[in-house]
Amino acid sequence: MTCKPCLLPEVGKAGVLGTGWGGGVPGRGGASGVAMERGTMRIERDTMGEVAVPAEALYGAQTARAVANFQISGWRMPARVVRALALIKRGFAEAHGAVGALPEPVAAAIAAAADRIWRGELADQFPVDVFQTGSGTSTNMNVNEVVAHLAERLLGDSGQWRVHPNDDVNRGQSSNDVVPSAVRIATLLGLRQELAGAMGALAAELARLAEEHRTTVTLGRTHLMDAVPTTYGRIFAGWATRLAETLGALERVAERLHELPLGGTAVGSGVGCEPGVVERVIRHLVQATGLPLVVHGHPVAAIAGQEALVATADALAGVGRVLFSLANDLRLRGSGPFGGLGELQLPAVQPGSSLMPGKVNPVIPEAVAQVALEVEGLAAACRGSAALQQLDLSHATPLLAWNLDTMMRLLSASAVALAGRCLHGLQVDAERARELAAQSPALATALARRIGYEEAARVARAAQAARESVATAARRLGVLPPEELDRLLDLDALAGVERE
Repeated sequence: MTCKPCLLPEVGKAGVLGTGWGGGVPGRGGASGVAMERGTMRIERDTMGEVAVPAEALYGAQTARAVANFQISGWRMPARVVRALALIKRGFAEAHGAVGALPEPVAAAIAAAADRIWRGELADQFPVDVFQTGSGTSTNMNVNEVVAHLAERLLGDSGQWRVHPNDDVNRGQSSNDVVPSAVRIATLLGLRQELAGAMGALAAELARLAEEHRTTVTLGRTHLMDAVPTTYGRIFAGWATRLAETLGALERVAERLHELPLGGTAVGSGVGCEPGVVERVIRHLVQATGLPLVVHGHPVAAIAGQEALVATADALAGVGRVLFSLANDLRLRGSGPFGGLGELQLPAVQPGSSLMPGKVNPVIPEAVAQVALEVEGLAAACRGSAALQQLDLSHATPLLAWNLDTMMRLLSASAVALAGRCLHGLQVDAERARELAAQSPALATALARRIGYEEAARVARAAQAARESVATAARRLGVLPPEELDRLLDLDALAGVERE
């Protein structure tokens, strides 16, 4: 049966023309052969019939169908995932050329075409919405078609060579194994190239503040109420340690992503993949990325389920929770200037109110807190994707791809903003912090071991009722000699300054 030409809706044409190549796409052979051109469109054929494609687009019929089918979010597959797919195509082409499964000129042309995508070119040729078939087949075919067209151009106009997107570019592969492999590679690269540096900058600022305020005494606060004294050095060091611990947990979880299900093809059986090819592909990927990638010992496990990717999303959300806590504490400790704690002075980066002159708000921490909430929601969606792990395939890989990429981008950008536009330039009002600590009835805790819990509680109540310090109330009540009270209520000693 021959289908009538399927024309893309107008919205599907946006952003896919003007590739910089000039002229139309070559119409040679394969499942994406050009039948004719009509104005700014051309007609291509696939196994379902004819479909209209923008004349200058490098993709073919299956991509055009996907663009028409999935007019949903406007969110495209992350560039890192597309680039990783292209790198995998390059690796398979070179491996197939080396073992004689593809003619050497065809293998070389496919590798060269895929390399352009791997290097970040032609991003506008990948228009498929992220909400598509759960295996990511539409994006895989999008890459296959673009690589096939580019490869045929490289082979010249003689007509001697044809490059088929399925038979040649996708040889030895299934969307079911290459798409999750690409998502794993893309996530590892995002963690290394983007998140690590951003979190490193944030950790460095926290470490600097911890050292700078090692002896800056402040009031401890638990349950939002006064507690025994501590130091801002300890507080900043605590934040830095919490961040390091969650990043360490993320690193440990991400080690599972090094195992790629390549060669498993559709259901883990490896049908359609020549012996010895996958090992060559893995070596190619390791050389190109510097990642310690290996073949998964049981490819079916990373095809039918995506627990490693979901665990990575959970670990990223853990990083977000630390940022959320840090951002909230910065807001609370900087609240005021008269009606709040007022111990931290955050850099004034913009006016805070359209109505109240002179008001300055903690806008950077508030933005970071919102990012953390968004990341938590994206992680929840990743966990929910387990409901689509049915029978022999996980059917939500594009969702995982987009969510993981978005989580890394949001966390990285917010960490950079928090480090550079909030922590850098943050000031601690050491005098106010020490004064609040010295006036708190919580200092009565220091007397409990000497006079007992109940008697110390009486001193605390008396100090609070009279609005005086614990030292003053204790002297008035005569619970201990003045010299002993001075020693027990030494603020630096109580805050642990001498032990740091």
